[in-house]
Amino acid sequence: MRRRLRAVMAGLMVVAAGSATTAAFADGSGPVATSPGTPQTQTVSGVAVNGVALSVTAPAQLPLDLPGQQLPEREVDITVKDVGGQGYTGTVSTTLTADGAGATSATLRVDHYDLPSSSWQPQTVPVGQASVGVTDDVTVPANGTQVVKVRLSPGTAALDDVKVNVAANGATAVATMPVAGLSFQASGLTGSARAGASTVLTGKLTNSTDVDLTGIPVKLLLCSSGSAGCVAHASEVKVEVQTGGSWHTVSVSDATATTPMSATVLPALALPAASTAQFSVRVTIAAGAFGMSGSSGTPGSPGSPGSSGGSTTPGTPGSSATTGQPSGPPTSAAPPAQPLTVPLVLAPVGLTLTGQPNVSGTLTVQPPPQPTPTTPSSTPSTPATSATPTPTPSDPPTTADTPTDTPTATPTPGPLVTTEVASTPGATSSGNPTLLVAVGLLAVCLALVLWWGLMKRRERLARADGGAGDVPLAHDEVEPHGDGDGEQ
Repeated sequence: MRRRLRAVMAGLMVVAAGSATTAAFADGSGPVATSPGTPQTQTVSGVAVNGVALSVTAPAQLPLDLPGQQLPEREVDITVKDVGGQGYTGTVSTTLTADGAGATSATLRVDHYDLPSSSWQPQTVPVGQASVGVTDDVTVPANGTQVVKVRLSPGTAALDDVKVNVAANGATAVATMPVAGLSFQASGLTGSARAGASTVLTGKLTNSTDVDLTGIPVKLLLCSSGSAGCVAHASEVKVEVQTGGSWHTVSVSDATATTPMSATVLPALALPAASTAQFSVRVTIAAGAFGMSGSSGTPGSPGSPGSSGGSTTPGTPGSSATTGQPSGPPTSAAPPAQPLTVPLVLAPVGLTLTGQPNVSGTLTVQPPPQPTPTTPSSTPSTPATSATPTPTPSDPPTTADTPTDTPTATPTPGPLVTTEVASTPGATSSGNPTLLVAVGLLAVCLALVLWWGLMKRRERLARADGGAGDVPLAHDEVEPHGDGDGEQ
């Protein structure tokens, strides 16, 4: 299978999916690779032809360079052996060929061991040249051997492998060296979340090389295309990381002129050879990113000071105390907040990644629930209690209810009834007809009871006076008798 490769750099933080670069860290920091002292090798032997046999001892793998650090080249030893007893004097041709999707942009580094000078000589290999060959003159004694050498590195190119083809006097041998690198996969980068709710991202970094790596930064980038339609301030973003234990909050840096908003979720990840590291990142976009402090208590919401919500509680600012009608014209509702589009990039930096790394996505953040604007009702609401109760007048008893033989007028109980009715909790200014009828009947009953009581009082006074017929019933008191100086 053909593999694709992408390099993710700390020196170039505006990362776009599919980009590749070999720029180094500006401050010299970043991942550090430690190659094994004695790499594993493989040996391939060819078929002897014309008394010559060839064998190739090659690396078991070729690890990719880091963008900021070139790894040592791996050595290939070619042994030329005389098997015919005649010896061999001639040439040995060695050809290195890169295979894979990135062969057209190969970045091979090749050194050749020069036999006459017994020294390593670098070979010039133009970028994009997938094949390079070297030739050595050898003199092999009868039944003897001679070794020619090359060493190479695949660089940072997207290669599947590098083949070494050797030929001498008709004999051949071929060895294949697979190219090894690091792969990274992230999930959860594309999705939808509500403001204030967390989105969990997961990352998995696999080291398939025989090289130990330390100091790998892992970063999360947000809004790489700018703050328009995205989050404007880092204070509205909360980022947490988990590597197997509890969640830890990491700081988020605001965007600069050259870099987007970012958070270093892992500052120095260690990844030994042939190992895997997994971690989780939790991202929360606050409601403040929408210009709100929360889903409630926003300016102009019902019940907040100064709002015109038509409250039925007397004395509430912004409403009428007696009718419940809004004190002013209704305000127009604010336009609904639009979702935010937050581009995300989660990736280790300073590494060359193989395969098809999934490092970017888009998180759509929905605004928090917004309060529904209150529309004033066309029917005025009736307050539960009136600030100033209005007494309901009642009709006083007519003269038909008073005996005709009474010489003095009966005291009119109307004002007393009015006072009693006004203090009755049920007496209100409501326009309910049933309630008005009930209040009126209550007033009439109270007036009749008062009149009956007055009549009974007059009768008792009349009986107490001895039943004198010349005493007017309208008199409430008996004339005082003289003290002896006047007439009886």
